Amino acid sequence: MEARRPSSARSWIVTLVGMLAAVAIAINMFKVPPTMGLLMADLGIGPALGGWLMTVPTVTGLVLALPSGGLTDKFGPKKVGLFAILSAAVGSLIGSFAPNIELLLFSRFVEGLSFALIGVAVPAIIAMWFSPEKSGAPMAIWSGWVPIGMLAIFTGANLFIAADDPGTWTNVWWLSTALLVAAAVLYLVFVKAPDGYAAEDAPKISLVAGMKSPSTWLLAVVFAMFAFIMYAVSTFAPTYCMEELGYSLEDSNLYSSLITVGMILGVVLMTPVLNKVVRLKSRIWLLVASMVLTALIAILAFNVPPQATVAVMIVTGIVLQLVPAVIWPIAPSAAVAPVYIGTTFGVIALGRSIGGFGNASIGTLIETSGWGAPSCCSWASASWA
Repeated sequence: MEARRPSSARSWIVTLVGMLAAVAIAINMFKVPPTMGLLMADLGIGPALGGWLMTVPTVTGLVLALPSGGLTDKFGPKKVGLFAILSAAVGSLIGSFAPNIELLLFSRFVEGLSFALIGVAVPAIIAMWFSPEKSGAPMAIWSGWVPIGMLAIFTGANLFIAADDPGTWTNVWWLSTALLVAAAVLYLVFVKAPDGYAAEDAPKISLVAGMKSPSTWLLAVVFAMFAFIMYAVSTFAPTYCMEELGYSLEDSNLYSSLITVGMILGVVLMTPVLNKVVRLKSRIWLLVASMVLTALIAILAFNVPPQATVAVMIVTGIVLQLVPAVIWPIAPSAAVAPVYIGTTFGVIALGRSIGGFGNASIGTLIETSGWGAPSCCSWASASWA
């Protein structure tokens, strides 16, 4: 294992740039929900096909989930992270010119390369610059990269689209492309290993051996069930607000952005909790409680009384941040050995990617059975886990 370097101003600069790059990728990943209504109108598609615009990137993530750790170890987090950012930029650029759903789906597949890889590269960079005892704060901040990106695009998209002009969804694609190019430049300039950093000779690692932990696979199943609910709620919340609650496109995106506000609050709330809850058994019970709350929120998410929209959206976001906050600190304890922690993270990421496939089925349920069906399906998923 490499010698750890003390934290410094340089450490935080590298962490911040890595975080900004990841947020840009999260913005790119979640640009579909706030533009879903426009996409459906402009391309002549329904919720089922619209759901695939979020599902397709998870196919790429599914393929890369296990190899991502090995790729980072072999090529280094800077190269892997830079490739992730550029693949997202290329995919977004292709999508900007897409005249039909087929090419747009292909572009989303390309973009999916980024989400899986950046989720491994940035934590690896943080681990280079911070010793384990000092990594709590940067890792806690890192855990909010997805909700921060979601909040940015859910609130910012309204500045670039017009409800009476379906074709304006491409403006959001161009915005995302520009942000990713800027992130790539910053990443290239500022992100590097600490001076004198060098990994010691490590034993040959077997991916198969690292996957032999039953606890690792159990955590992956739990994360898959959670991800099914999280992606379903975040993808279709704006459409639900428009079609079921009767809000305008702008208001629907604004109300839906409150989910991500809640998720960021969840990060803030869970950080001191996890500082106090340090025993593995206690954290496992905390994970169980988090899944119970997730099951309850799954019922509420698509059964919102209009007068309670603000409160429900914020509470939904807080609850949806509990499981990720708890599961990652538990993960290292599930590894067969310390050298296989990366493999453990990859298996859990695989569960997240599998859970993302729920978007297509949720879209079909909405078309065939109405908005009550997703709540029942999501509740069953969380309860089973």
